[in-house]
Amino acid sequence: MWERLIILRELLSERGSLYLHIDCKTGHYIKVILDEIFGAENFKNDIARIKSNPKNFHRKAWGNEKDMILFYAKNFRENIWNDVKTSLGDEEIATRFPKLDADGRRYTTIPLHAPGETKDGATGQAWRGIPTPSGRHWRTDPAEFDRLDAEGKIEWSSNGNPRIKKYADEHSGKKIQDIWTFKDPQNPVYPTEKNHDMLKLIISQSSLEDSIVLDCFAGSGASLLCARELGRKWIGIDSSDEAISVIRKNMPGEYAFVSLL
Repeated sequence: MWERLIILRELLSERGSLYLHIDCKTGHYIKVILDEIFGAENFKNDIARIKSNPKNFHRKAWGNEKDMILFYAKNFRENIWNDVKTSLGDEEIATRFPKLDADGRRYTTIPLHAPGETKDGATGQAWRGIPTPSGRHWRTDPAEFDRLDAEGKIEWSSNGNPRIKKYADEHSGKKIQDIWTFKDPQNPVYPTEKNHDMLKLIISQSSLEDSIVLDCFAGSGASLLCARELGRKWIGIDSSDEAISVIRKNMPGEYAFVSLL
């Protein structure tokens, strides 16, 4: 792995990222190698992925239903990051946006002010005769509050306390965390075939449409198929005749096949 990872780092663009899937038996040793080759500062995440339903019921240890994905950048300041987010579920929407307006749109409200005082500037001045609370300042120039109020996006309480309306249908989604539930196919076309939704998430997050996706352990070719479906260029490498046969069967179309044997 050490030699292969050195080559992979050299092949990466300055904005490139490496996602290495490994199990918990060897993952921590691989991270030490990656820290040496990529630099510890370029370590981004250790992602825990729930890969299967609960199992190992008779093992004298905790069951294992996860593995890990080590995420490194070639340059932690430059790596492509598209800030892909996930949408809220119906229960989350109902909890986080408990109010309904006259049109049936769900919303919640937040204060107009935020922590921290502003000694000079508009965000520290009174708005419509309302001073900022002690130790706080207005979230934005109060002139913006006038615009929001004219649009009906400020809710006034019975005692004259204003709050900004935030609508569920305008929510951009939530940041994806480092624990994923992407279970692998129950009937894979190849023993190590990965969940396609997970692969598409990784490719969407860390590449652009003109990027090249390289999978040097291509296996079933799932990552190559996902890259193609997302409009990326791709290169797959594998030494297994079975893997190459599966890829050729499941990826019809025009592409170059090169044998180094």
